[in-house]
Amino acid sequence: MIISHAHRHLLHHLVCCCFIVFSSLSQAGALDEPVAHPAIPVLDESGAHVLNSGQPYSPKTTCGTGGCHDYEQITHSFHFETGRDEARDDFGALRQLPQLVSPGYFGGYNCMGGSNPDNLAKKNNAQVSDFADHGSAGLIKRCISCHSGGGWMEKDRNNRRYDEVNPDTVNPLDGDYFNRGTDENNQSADSSVVSQWNWQKSGVVENDCFLCHFKFDDLKVFDDQVSADTSGYDHFRSVRGTDLAKKGFFRYVDSAILEVMNLNHPDGVTSDKSLLNFSRTDGHLNLDDNGNPLLNWNPDAFDENGKVVIPMLRYPNNDNCMMCHRTSNSRRGFYGFGEDTAMEADAEGIIEEDYQDDVHYGKVWTETNGESRAIENCNSCHSGTYFKPSYSNVDLDSPHQFLKGNSDMDVRNDLDFNPAPKSCEYCHETSPNRAIPSGHDTMLDAHRERWKASSDLQGYTAGSLDRITQTHLDVISCQACHITNKKSRGRPLQILYRYRRGEDNKLKIIPYNPRLRYYWKDKTSGYVMNQTERNRAFRLETDADGNKYGALINPVSGEQLGTVGARMSHGSWRFSDPADYNTFKALKQAYDSVLAEKGLANPDAVMVWTESNYYIMSHNTRLAVDSLQCEQCHERKQNGSFSALVSEQGVLGKENIKQVTTLPDKRLVDEGLIIFDKPYMQVDDSGVVTENIADILYDSKINPSMSILNAEQARVMTGSMHKYALDNAANQAQLGAYSSRLGEQIFTPQAYVFKGDYGDDALRHLALLLEANSATDAIFSTAQIQASLASNEQFNRAQNAGFGGLISSVINLQAAYDNGQNMSQLTTGGQMLLKLPYYSDITDESKIKLIHSDNGNDWNDLNAKLVFVQAQTDGETGFALFLTEHFGYFSVASQNASTQPVAVDTDSSAETTSSGGGGGGSVFLLPILLLLGWRFRGRLSVSK
Repeated sequence: MIISHAHRHLLHHLVCCCFIVFSSLSQAGALDEPVAHPAIPVLDESGAHVLNSGQPYSPKTTCGTGGCHDYEQITHSFHFETGRDEARDDFGALRQLPQLVSPGYFGGYNCMGGSNPDNLAKKNNAQVSDFADHGSAGLIKRCISCHSGGGWMEKDRNNRRYDEVNPDTVNPLDGDYFNRGTDENNQSADSSVVSQWNWQKSGVVENDCFLCHFKFDDLKVFDDQVSADTSGYDHFRSVRGTDLAKKGFFRYVDSAILEVMNLNHPDGVTSDKSLLNFSRTDGHLNLDDNGNPLLNWNPDAFDENGKVVIPMLRYPNNDNCMMCHRTSNSRRGFYGFGEDTAMEADAEGIIEEDYQDDVHYGKVWTETNGESRAIENCNSCHSGTYFKPSYSNVDLDSPHQFLKGNSDMDVRNDLDFNPAPKSCEYCHETSPNRAIPSGHDTMLDAHRERWKASSDLQGYTAGSLDRITQTHLDVISCQACHITNKKSRGRPLQILYRYRRGEDNKLKIIPYNPRLRYYWKDKTSGYVMNQTERNRAFRLETDADGNKYGALINPVSGEQLGTVGARMSHGSWRFSDPADYNTFKALKQAYDSVLAEKGLANPDAVMVWTESNYYIMSHNTRLAVDSLQCEQCHERKQNGSFSALVSEQGVLGKENIKQVTTLPDKRLVDEGLIIFDKPYMQVDDSGVVTENIADILYDSKINPSMSILNAEQARVMTGSMHKYALDNAANQAQLGAYSSRLGEQIFTPQAYVFKGDYGDDALRHLALLLEANSATDAIFSTAQIQASLASNEQFNRAQNAGFGGLISSVINLQAAYDNGQNMSQLTTGGQMLLKLPYYSDITDESKIKLIHSDNGNDWNDLNAKLVFVQAQTDGETGFALFLTEHFGYFSVASQNASTQPVAVDTDSSAETTSSGGGGGGSVFLLPILLLLGWRFRGRLSVSK
């Protein structure tokens, strides 16, 4: 029996509400096992029952619109968006990588493709040649295997669902609505073809809840046409990717797993059943009259009310996480946190060596609320609710923002440590329930006594031992010593070391593996070539023996210039790098032709070797006896004691060398055809390019960024506003002496805060605060904020605008609605508190002005109220706090101040790096920083 639409929704809500009250009580102690979800109807996009419509199921209507969960909030989390909500056409240009559109896999550095990754097209493109390798639809087909849907697979860069946008209103060559390599019917075409994608035909990929919330061990193949040797896991992934997504059946993608989900559960369907099967003939999907897959929904899986009980996981299992994160096998030597991570002992109690093991697996952690959990999956550290009391209600609207730290991906940097995942320091040092296996009171005591017992501190005075031990704990991360013997699918993985900023904002040495890559760019204009443009220089050929190779051609004239190797990789042909000097020169000639045809003047194509990501290693912790030992970093002196100096031959020294690549000829570097993006890369006479740890540590102490985006020194930063209780808001904004007075300007119990936490030093001293109320909730809970330093020209215009000398940086502060439209000022009424860095000791409010510009060129006095000023001191940058309703360019000026722009050394050979000087940003002095351990900020010269 199929019940009416209205009754179905009413019962759906009632049964889910009952589940809120009782499920946690009945399932305490079985948090990671499937539970019978209350019976629900399965609905299609229109809200109709699938048994009536025969259409694919819609997670949004089944679990969200017609169910209990806040689908929109869930699918807005960074795991689903992966950069969509931070995407801008100028994103890359602001970071000297103009081919990029966002910091994530949606428009950022693609995880696949090696040194020739595919790029997402910008939103706005003037001509076909400007359109990059994929539109959004093409990226779905490319990346379906590791993305669950929702986010960028459902909505465009203006936050509109793709298939709800009238195709007649779409701008030509819009990167969300056009695609390369397909025709107007969504069928495959030559890569030279760019056509409008038919989203109404394909549908979108909504977020597939079951990829995380169904236990993969319970998947089962029910279709007799499928080989008995095929697992349910492999089958649904093949159907999901190859049969559906790659053929443009996006609307059907989420139904793939339903074919193998075994509903058998003691509290539900008590026999083996699945919800549906795809109609097949000889293993191939059958299509209906409209060209869409035919679905056979199983009426026996539903009860008399048209509902089904599905066994579901409350928290993802290890296998669910690793379906997408299996790339960590080769990147980090990480294989998940499942049973394979458990250490095993032989008959004599000796631990068997296994590179997949982690000493933490199976241990029990007790949180401060008294809740204990066995550490057996990713949730132990990365879920914000995993340790909530067992009697708590189900969190139906959990935002799904998994806890993260300062990782090697720059997606949503504003969420780094906000809140923090569990860390070594928290569990072993700062938690009231800290775990110290040796039984000592502190980790300092534990390390000191262990080193004493091993004679590692021999030769040092008793009074120096605490200081020596603490220095190690302050400078070296726990992971650097306790993560060893990494392997990439059985092959040894070389561990490198660099500095990284931690939760306490301090730099520590961490272990990592660099993602070595190169790209080709026009040195004249800075334009970076995409995959389509680069592949134009090659034509696949077959030799007399039937072997494939690449003919290197001039794509404009058709002239053959040489040959290279070719190989099949991930379903497409890849061309090798030239094997000799002359062929390399010929490739440059071909690329110069491509760039010239594109309209770039005086093209000069060069290969740039770089590192796109520094893959941090945080898992597979070893036993203490397997950690790095003192002699691996230090040498012994004649008296037998360890030298305090770091050995050049040790793991942190210059003799720890990583080979980047081997070039066919060093002349390619000498002549500037190949350049190095990292100062620690060097080439020898035989063309071998290397880097060593001593040089990496030197450079990363200055620039501890974790990806090619150089977030630590960036001139621009983005993020969302976060809501805090008022006292916490003051702390988050670092309001210093004004913290206790914030209630004088903000009259609500909570406030929204945007705080600069990365980038140039000036941006780190920026903050924006406003009241949290129903009006601001509607806008700023999803708004994007971007702050950037002004250009040198804009800085000079502000300085010469007649308002006096500048005593702050010039910062462009922009806010955008969730549809990407910029705000010029607050539309919610009231004003916001703007905190700007302040480089003066002038505290007389009558002498200080907040100046503003809409475009950075024409400046005016806002007559804004100066709420508070904290003067600069020798040791700390000050700040000025103003009330304003405007966005745009800001600076602080005073007739009593004289200023000079920060000097910028443009000599690339100088040992000085800078953010560029525009806006009065920071200047970093390398030798002084390394000798004295502190950072000099670019200052404005100020006099009263």
